[in-house]
Amino acid sequence: MRRRSFVAGAAAAVAATVAMPALAQQAPRTIEMWIGLTGVAQELLIQIGNDYNARNPEYRVNVSFRGQYPEQRAAAIAAFRAGNPPHIMQMFDAGTGDMMSARNAVIPVSEVYRRAGLQFDPRAFIGPAFGYYSTPDGTLLSQPLNVSTAVMFYNKDAFARAGLDPEKPPRTWPETIDAARKLRASGMACGFTSTWIAWIMLEQFSALHDLPLSTMDNGRGGLGAVLNFNDAAREKMVQTLVDLQKDKTFDYGGRSNNAEPKFISGECGIFLQSSGGRGTIARDAKFNWGTAPLPYWPDVIAQPKNGIVGGASLWVFNAPNRTDAEIRGVAQFLDYLRTPEVLAKFAEPTGFVPPTEASFNRMREAGYFQRNPGTEVPFEQLNRGTPTSNSMGYRFGRWTEIRDFYHEEVERALQGQITAKQALDNAVQRGNAALRQFERTAQ
Repeated sequence: MRRRSFVAGAAAAVAATVAMPALAQQAPRTIEMWIGLTGVAQELLIQIGNDYNARNPEYRVNVSFRGQYPEQRAAAIAAFRAGNPPHIMQMFDAGTGDMMSARNAVIPVSEVYRRAGLQFDPRAFIGPAFGYYSTPDGTLLSQPLNVSTAVMFYNKDAFARAGLDPEKPPRTWPETIDAARKLRASGMACGFTSTWIAWIMLEQFSALHDLPLSTMDNGRGGLGAVLNFNDAAREKMVQTLVDLQKDKTFDYGGRSNNAEPKFISGECGIFLQSSGGRGTIARDAKFNWGTAPLPYWPDVIAQPKNGIVGGASLWVFNAPNRTDAEIRGVAQFLDYLRTPEVLAKFAEPTGFVPPTEASFNRMREAGYFQRNPGTEVPFEQLNRGTPTSNSMGYRFGRWTEIRDFYHEEVERALQGQITAKQALDNAVQRGNAALRQFERTAQ
C-alpha cells in the first residue's frame, strides 16, 4: 500500500511538473489599451474589452483611462522612451499630426493587420474618416473609433413662436441669419450660438466650402505646409459673427463647450455643436428640438461638401521588445472593434457616428434612426458627395496651439480691438511660425 501510494504520488508530481509549462503557455498575454473618454463611453469601452476577453482566452485586453488626450499622449510618449508604452492608445483628431511626427513610436494600423496575416480593407471606413487618418498611398495610420462631426441643433418650440416652420430648419447662412433675427425679435435672449468655433467656423467651414487651410494638401503632403485661411470667404464668416454679436443675433459662448447651456436653457434658439452633444441635449432640454446639417454660403459654393471628422482614433505603439504574438493580439482586438455589431453597440448609447457603412446599415436595419430622428444627420453630412483634398481634413503638428491662435484673434475681433481681416492674418502668421518650429523638432 505504501509503495503504491509512493509510486502514485511520484507519478502525480511528475505529471504536474510536465503540465506546468503548458499551463504557463496558456496564460493570456496582456494587451494594454489607454483611452481618453469619460462617462458612458468610457464604461462601454471597458465593457467591450471585457466581452472580448471572455471570448478570447489567449489575450487579455486591459482598457484603462489615463487622463484627457493631451495628458495621455504625453504619458504615452514618456512610456515609449522608457521602453514600455501601451499597445493601443486612443488619441483625438487634432493630435494626428503630432502622432505622425513620433515616427518609430507608432506602427500604422494597416501594417499591424498585415503582420498579423488578417484581411483588412481600410476603405471600409467612411470616406472622411479614412481620408483623415490615412496617408496619400492609402495606408491607414490609426483606426477610427469614436467619430463625430458638427451639426445644427434648433429649438422647434422657439421656431414656432417666432413664426418659423419648425420642420424646415435653415440650410444656408443667409437663412440661418434671418431665422436668428426672427428668434431674437420674438423675445429670445440670442438668435444662435456655437461651441468650438475654431473647429466649426474654420475647420468645418473650410471643408464644407471646399477651401484649403494650407498648401501641400492641407498638410497631408508632408512638412513645409503654409497656412492660408486668411481669404475673403473666411473673413466674411468672422465679420458676420462680429456684426451679429452687436445685437445678440449671435452670442459668443467661449472656445470649447461653454455655449451649451445657452441652448439647453432656452436662451438661444439655434446651436452649432458636435453631434456628440446630442445625448446631453436629449437629457436636459425641456423643449422640442431638431437636428440639421451645418449651414453654408451659397455664393461661395452651390452644393456643400462633406464635413470633417472629430472624435478620436486608435494608434498602435511600437516597442523594442514587442513580439509578433503581441502584434497579432493587437490586430485581433482591433479587428473585433471594427465589426458592425461592436461599432453599433458603441455608437447607439454614446451618440458617436458609426464609422463604417456596415455599422450604419446595421443600426438602420435595427430601426435605430427611425426611433431617434436626427441621428442620421451627422452620418449623411460626413458622406455627402465625393471628398476633396480640402474636405478630407488636415494634418498639422501643434494644431491645438494653432486653434488657440485663431480663438485669441477672433475674440479680439469680437471685442472690437481688431478687424476680421487682421484677426485671420494674425492667426495665420502665428500658426505658420508654430509650424516652422514644429518642423525643426520633427526632422
